[in-house]
Amino acid sequence: MGEKGVIKTSMTDSIVLMLIIICEIVVCVRSGLNLEIPLFLTWLILFLFSKAKKYDWKTVEGYILDGVRAGYQSVMIVAAVGLLIGTWILCGCIPTMIYYGLNIISPKIFLPATLILCSILSTMTGTSYGSAASAGLACMGIGISMGFPPGLIAGAVISGALFGDKMSPFSDTTNLAPAMAGGQLFPHIRSMMYTTLPAWVICLVVYGLVGSRYSTEGYDPATVVEYMNGLSANFNISVACLIPIICVIVLLLFKVPALPTILLGAVIGGITAMATQGAGWLDVFGVMKSGFSIDSGIFLVDKLLNRGGISSMYNIMMIMTFAMGMGNALDKMGVLGNLIGGLVKRISSVPQLVGVTMLVAYISSAIGCTQSMSHVVTGKVMNPVYREKGVDPHVLSRTMEDSGTLGGCLIPWHTNAVYFAGTLGVLYSEYIPWVLLSFIVPILSLIAAFTGYAIWYTDPETGERISKEEAPISKGAASPQA
Repeated sequence: MGEKGVIKTSMTDSIVLMLIIICEIVVCVRSGLNLEIPLFLTWLILFLFSKAKKYDWKTVEGYILDGVRAGYQSVMIVAAVGLLIGTWILCGCIPTMIYYGLNIISPKIFLPATLILCSILSTMTGTSYGSAASAGLACMGIGISMGFPPGLIAGAVISGALFGDKMSPFSDTTNLAPAMAGGQLFPHIRSMMYTTLPAWVICLVVYGLVGSRYSTEGYDPATVVEYMNGLSANFNISVACLIPIICVIVLLLFKVPALPTILLGAVIGGITAMATQGAGWLDVFGVMKSGFSIDSGIFLVDKLLNRGGISSMYNIMMIMTFAMGMGNALDKMGVLGNLIGGLVKRISSVPQLVGVTMLVAYISSAIGCTQSMSHVVTGKVMNPVYREKGVDPHVLSRTMEDSGTLGGCLIPWHTNAVYFAGTLGVLYSEYIPWVLLSFIVPILSLIAAFTGYAIWYTDPETGERISKEEAPISKGAASPQA
């Protein structure tokens, strides 16, 4: 185990290491430390563990740094979003979206409209992060001025953003899941429709019912008027201010990569600020670094618009960096495989197969802290099992997305949860009850497994479709190995 190049940890050592890491994180967080500190300290725990077990530290350190390198594009996207938020507020893009939204959207339909808007934008662009940082942030401003609780609005925003992240052919997770499961992109998207579309409709109805209650209890027209007056007094509200978001949508539709698109969006926002708001180039660079700052004397205006800048994203970037390094090290050392490998040994039915797949996805999400880590690990572990059992790979890829893509925001230290909370300005505890899509889709996935709805079977040798009765899993044999 101490040889250079490859390290494999025993089951007992894996359990001990994970218990130490979990206890360290829990104690530090409960003591009031920000999450990035305990996550960074896990690297020290890995060092001490390596020394105690006489593992080669250079190898373990390489695992950590490989994890950081593999996921650093996501960290840079978060940094770029910080720039974009700052310039989009300065140029009046987000204030204009809020102003027009308050004019157009009735409180009674606000939450369903938020879900629809964020779903459309994320499906068109393939990015939940961009959808939350643009339309989502505008919806937060509209909803709070109408008297809706911030956590409720954020739940609708996140549900819409994740819908597109899951269903869009432009999304990285939508492409990664079938690749790891041994399927194809468009059959994978068709497979997801069986669980995701009904869940989305349920969300739409529930948000409509809940929204109608808040629209009568918490809506104060005087607050909305004051908020709109505050926006128009501090910004030149016009259609021209929407140029940055239009440009970003067009770039993403033409499949320009997310990072340069968001950076271009920030630069276009700065140019628009100089043209429409009279900002100077030093003002533009100032908000790119430190975020937008205003003291309008109106609480809601100041609360919603004092944000953005790369400096506001430092904590999120550090959390993502430290979590990705830790997660990759635990995966490469065999810790993750030990903890979840035993789950697949006694699978003898489709409900067990789907249930174990979901558990593996959630566990790998919790340890790896990224959607991609969840899909890679779940695909590697479960792909051979699905093939052996004669279950279609698109059932696997769908289940991976039902839990791995949607489950990240349910885990407080996951990069998705940290990003959404930081960008939308809400606490995890505020939004978690209202991310309905992340709860409803897995339930429908389990119902499908128990009823046999949208479950297909393939020949283990040829991959051709076969009947349920011909599939090995229908004969009730447990998996002989993990």
